[in-house]
Amino acid sequence: MLTQGFTHAFTLTFNSKEDYGAYESHPNHLEYAAVFSPSIEKCVVLNFPTTPLKQTPAAAAT
Repeated sequence: MLTQGFTHAFTLTFNSKEDYGAYESHPNHLEYAAVFSPSIEKCVVLNFPTTPLKQTPAAAAT
């Protein structure tokens, strides 16, 4: 019930907003989207910032 028919997920992580912008407008990405978008019935896109966790000295030692 929670999947609502979704069967695949893609996770992408970028170092900066500029890197994401370069990916989004890159010719290879646009070509991929043009080929595969017609076969997608519905899509959910989530864009959210992340905050890297600072590693504690104890965690770094393991």
